Amino acid sequence: MARIIICGYMIRHPVVGNLLAFFHYLLGFSKMGHQVIYLEESGWSQSCYDPSSRNYSDDPEPGIRVVKNLFSRFGINAELGFINRETGRIYGLVWDDIKEALKTADLLLNIGGVCWLPDFKLCQRRALIDIDPFFTQIGKFAIGGLEDYQTLFSYGTNIGEFGCSIPTYGRDWLPTVPPVVPEIWTDESPTNSAYLKSNTDIPFTTVANWTAYGSITYEGKTYGQKREEFLRLLDLPKRSPFPLELALGGIDPKERKQFEVAGWQIRDSQFSENFEEYQAYITQSKGEFSVAKQAYVITRSGWFSDRSVCYLAAGCPTVLQDTGFRDEFSSGNGLLMFSTLDEAVDSLNSVKDDYLHHSKAARKIAERVFSYRIVLPRLLNLALHAKSGHQTTHFLGD
Repeated sequence: MARIIICGYMIRHPVVGNLLAFFHYLLGFSKMGHQVIYLEESGWSQSCYDPSSRNYSDDPEPGIRVVKNLFSRFGINAELGFINRETGRIYGLVWDDIKEALKTADLLLNIGGVCWLPDFKLCQRRALIDIDPFFTQIGKFAIGGLEDYQTLFSYGTNIGEFGCSIPTYGRDWLPTVPPVVPEIWTDESPTNSAYLKSNTDIPFTTVANWTAYGSITYEGKTYGQKREEFLRLLDLPKRSPFPLELALGGIDPKERKQFEVAGWQIRDSQFSENFEEYQAYITQSKGEFSVAKQAYVITRSGWFSDRSVCYLAAGCPTVLQDTGFRDEFSSGNGLLMFSTLDEAVDSLNSVKDDYLHHSKAARKIAERVFSYRIVLPRLLNLALHAKSGHQTTHFLGD
């Protein structure tokens, strides 16, 4: 079994939707029997968000408590350390232990790239997982240079392929997908059966940040967030066979009113600060309907959502905007892609025509494509056996 140091962005932003983007790796590797150590550094001043006060500060303790509680809930026996890069103060581990862990670990896996210290180079094998394709490559994130990693993975599964406009900078970006631990998304209560869902007027939902960190102009072209893509679908509720609900953060009150008038159900996403509420929101939804960030769509990135894998694992049919993600993984069963308003309507009607079939298919896709049992062994094998320079191994599919 391997000793793996995972770096991420959980302590600084301990909101469930964000936590899960990293936590599925920790839980998955732990379930596979690997030794996991979690390291995070402050990145910048006032970077730590406290969900209870809704304020930012330099204090990581609120986030550390949330992460430790999550570890305890799921039986993860992992060491945890947080380093303030400005003051040098360390929480959890001591510096000598961190250095020893870096020297002896088989792999440092930096998820997202918003965490980097020069001492990370003490680990001989380092890999970056780009979870925000295009924004990573043009330098919005990814602290530390790409040359610091032997292996680069990306949720942009089309990077380097014909039709994808994301720059590679001469490096190979190995395609990967968000892992999910399906068993934590199973709700077998009688009141939440697929049969009852199919006969109940409950909505398709999603949880989203409306504008995130805003649009970016690159080489004279503007690349936006989810807001721009939802605006294209403003009139969808009038044609949808299901109610459509958006749990949003960061939406302007005027735009919220505009969408509510058009028939969208809008709610605040504050419930995402509690794991049980977030889990229940997903498992009790009829399905997921969502767009992607405009940048993912324009670039034909092949990106897939770390939130959508949770819906699929819960047996919730998922209707998503097409980013160029590989069609063979959906085939219109359980996971349906759209590019236009008409295609979105057709996809929702397809689910309505045979909800039980699509619910079962959604769970099967989660198990067959996104389960940690599938994703993580492949990723680990590639990361541990990477050669310096270029790689051409494809990650998805057999």
